Amino acid sequence: MAQPLVKNQEILLKAGTNELEIITLFLRWLEPGSDKIIQTAYGINAAKVRELVAMPEEVTEVPDSPACVLGVFLLRGHTIPLVDLCSWFKYVPDKSPVALEKWVVIVTEINGKPFGFISHGVDKVYRVSWQQIQPPPALIATSSSLTGVCLVDGLIIQMVDFESITAAIDPTMAMRARDVLDHRSDAGDHREKFVVVADDSRVIQHQVRATLEAAGYKVVVHADGQSAWEYLEDLRAQGAVDDTVLAVISDIEMPRMDGHHLCMRIKNEKAYQYIPVLLFSSLISKSLFHKGEEVKADDQITKPELGQLVDRLHACVQAKEKNRAGSR
Repeated sequence: MAQPLVKNQEILLKAGTNELEIITLFLRWLEPGSDKIIQTAYGINAAKVRELVAMPEEVTEVPDSPACVLGVFLLRGHTIPLVDLCSWFKYVPDKSPVALEKWVVIVTEINGKPFGFISHGVDKVYRVSWQQIQPPPALIATSSSLTGVCLVDGLIIQMVDFESITAAIDPTMAMRARDVLDHRSDAGDHREKFVVVADDSRVIQHQVRATLEAAGYKVVVHADGQSAWEYLEDLRAQGAVDDTVLAVISDIEMPRMDGHHLCMRIKNEKAYQYIPVLLFSSLISKSLFHKGEEVKADDQITKPELGQLVDRLHACVQAKEKNRAGSR
């Protein structure tokens, strides 16, 4: 069962435990057609949160910005975009004096950039296993801004896809690809093997697959680390790992099994010693880079930099093949 943390307890967890800290936040909004107040609980990975601050007194509007972006505010000399989560979800917020007193801004760092998100109250921090977080229901998976749903102490917490929100409001946060056709000759040497991609975002699955296939690689996609691990284990049982898998590219935040835990398990199995693992995530910041090092990832790439993926995949594959040749 998840446990709320005491105030001064260490939040950053050791890499590879398949756990995360969830900061719970609330949105209070008016039910359409009535005055009834609805309160829903959402979650954000504590690793993305820089701090919690009071609602800024001064917000400067930004021309032609999306409706959910109220403007920008200054925080210790830095300009921070202020995003109204309630507006993003198309809710009408409760703006009663009592409700407004509880509003707080969650300042995040996503792909190296700061963003402020308005919440209508922040509750406990829970330590949970990724196994407790299930993918969103299929009915809303393709259209919602949720990455998963978790039941903690009787409370349903919806995990928000903050990456998709920031990519939608800031074009510089979107995935950036480039011409990769010059790598077809490199990939051709491995055309019988697959690059295993683990990512819970269907949009990113498509973008990564399209980029790698344009470079001549074959790709198999899995929606989380657990599914990718089971795929590898099935191949190992058949004695087909070396003939099938070229490399693994994994997101970090995923339901059931995260990328750090997946990487650690791969690196702990001798049968997978020549499979490079690349972590491709928005969580690869200067402060969190050491976590990928702890689980012995071969490379770590910040998620918007899709254009670097082919170069660095090729470099990792070449390095592993050199190690394999040297061990013979």
